[in-house]
Amino acid sequence: MTFSKSIIAVIVSAICAPSWAQTDNSKNEIESITVVAPQPDGIKISSNKLLTLPGTGNDPLKGLEALPGVVLATPNTGGPVAQPAIRGSSTNDNLYLTDGLEMGYIFHNDGLSIYNPHLIESFELKTGAWSSKYANANGGVILTQLRDPNPDTPTNVVDLSFFRSGFLYEQAISQDAAFYISFRESLVHTYVDNFIEDEDFSFSVPPRNRDYQAKLIWDIDNKNVIRVTASGAKDYIEIEFDEDGRDIGKNPDLASGERYQSYFHSQAISWQYSGDDLESMTSVNVLTQNQQEREGDIFRWDADISKLIVRSDNQYIADSFTLDFGIQLKQSDVDYLSSGRLLPCNTEFEVCPPSYFSPTFSQQGSLSVNDYHAYVSLIGNISASWDYNLGLAYVGTDNNSQHYLEPRVRIGFDVTDTQKLSLNYGVHHTFIDDYQYLIPQYGEPTLEASESTHYTLSLDSNLGKGLGLKTELFYKTLDNLIVANPEAQKRCLTQHVTGIPKFDDVASGKSYGIELLLNKQLTEDWYGWASIAYSKTERDNPLTNQQFNSEFDLPWVANLVLDYKWSENWQLGAKWRFQSGRRYTQVQSATPYIETGNQPLFYIPKYGEFNAEQWGNYHRLDIRADYQTQLFGLDSTIYIEILNVYGSKTVQELEYNVDYTDFEKDYQFPDMPLPSIGISLNF
Repeated sequence: MTFSKSIIAVIVSAICAPSWAQTDNSKNEIESITVVAPQPDGIKISSNKLLTLPGTGNDPLKGLEALPGVVLATPNTGGPVAQPAIRGSSTNDNLYLTDGLEMGYIFHNDGLSIYNPHLIESFELKTGAWSSKYANANGGVILTQLRDPNPDTPTNVVDLSFFRSGFLYEQAISQDAAFYISFRESLVHTYVDNFIEDEDFSFSVPPRNRDYQAKLIWDIDNKNVIRVTASGAKDYIEIEFDEDGRDIGKNPDLASGERYQSYFHSQAISWQYSGDDLESMTSVNVLTQNQQEREGDIFRWDADISKLIVRSDNQYIADSFTLDFGIQLKQSDVDYLSSGRLLPCNTEFEVCPPSYFSPTFSQQGSLSVNDYHAYVSLIGNISASWDYNLGLAYVGTDNNSQHYLEPRVRIGFDVTDTQKLSLNYGVHHTFIDDYQYLIPQYGEPTLEASESTHYTLSLDSNLGKGLGLKTELFYKTLDNLIVANPEAQKRCLTQHVTGIPKFDDVASGKSYGIELLLNKQLTEDWYGWASIAYSKTERDNPLTNQQFNSEFDLPWVANLVLDYKWSENWQLGAKWRFQSGRRYTQVQSATPYIETGNQPLFYIPKYGEFNAEQWGNYHRLDIRADYQTQLFGLDSTIYIEILNVYGSKTVQELEYNVDYTDFEKDYQFPDMPLPSIGISLNF
């Protein structure tokens, strides 16, 4: 889609922004010696050193892309530049929780997270057969922990740059209470047009985003803590196409342009209790969202979504076992307006046919969905060498009266004092929260949750001197995936499709592979990790009798991350990534469509086998140097970063001309060395 190319400037701003910050690093630095810590069902990363990781734009959450099992999938339409697709699942199959709370989304349209990096304490990636505590995900679980306000050493931070500005204000209320508030806004809209080389479109509303976080903590006593939190973000962009340009020439339905907007606000109160043998966290979260998407006359979606989420997580600690149990209740109300062409399509399984022939529709309505999740998990030791985690989750929704039991099992065995073997099994479901699929005219209200079954076998080895090796085999099956009914896709004006079901949840898939992670904990003067993964991801569409490689099938992914403290003043870092090329479908020919006269209105492309082709391998080296010094009498850090040091160029897509006889190559960004510089002033 053209939109993916239109946000190049946003990527530039996010990654290459020189920033001026006023902060006290000694107050904000998170005390932790572990950068990468293997978990029974994933990996946990402390963020204090990831602020200096090359290529992340000082955003610790971008460290996700350097972990095994994660590929970056560029969306077909609006939204973030790329989101993590985990072990062959869709980017929509992930669960994101922040401080145990659901957010509207966590990545901006420039690819960076919605969190002030000074607040991120750690994040954890769970990749398969995770605890029954987490439900409604088939891909992965990403847990972000924001630090609490510090009443003893409050912090004030001002960030100023050409691309993003903001502040963090932290203050003590009393000895037992403190709060902070953070706000940031992008500034790329002021000059984004300078980066756009494509003359077929322009910004009628340049890309912008903003976010905020606020937290108040009250230590009532040594057993009870109250937290009040508020978070939110907004992203929007609108583009228009040249009436004589390539995009409208290929699809007249794009003449009205494209618009993407999303925002959310989350307000929550939580109570943490820590007793002698019982710990609990109870929260009430009010989440309001707005989603706006307009792709020319093809599709329009405008939805206001309100969610009330009540959750309680508890842990009982006995002498010989630990019992986790909890419940979550969620009520979702959706008011929507949808219109456009009645063309069912899921780009994960097909290339969409021309929209021009499909009839139009318009619908306004509301949905109300109640979901629930209850779980129990028993953790203990069978013997000195054997341990277990046996869990059961019960999930359900009143949408089509669905309810499922999800068993989770982990068996661990200490092979030696330095090696541990773990076998994990889990059944997972993801309820449909892309509500467009459920509205009566465009979607199918009878669609049900997708299902996955995970098997993992992992070996954790302590190699000494801070070195650890995690080796994991995984196999995952996917069922009840949504596909469009080809008989409901109108491919000429005379075709009759009224009354034919538009979508069905009958597709399936599987993913399997091996992942290795070698990590060096922060000891002596350096830390880092190296990972390599090989996997296969396949899909099966019974409606078209097609079996093919998924768009998330990037068999080889390797990462090398190194950070070295050269001296008291200098810290050097490097990150190298290798990834198999993206799958794509080749255009073989095109047929002109003529209504009147001799001039074609547009051309209808004929495609080869779906996802049968693959671009060349992608690889890139980013480096960074941080220098501690004194400026204006203040402790300061100056950093220099270079992305894509050796100018690697990898094709991302082909931009065809109107009749598909020629094309231009669109390369993954950046396709040349790209330097940046920043400075941090510490008060």
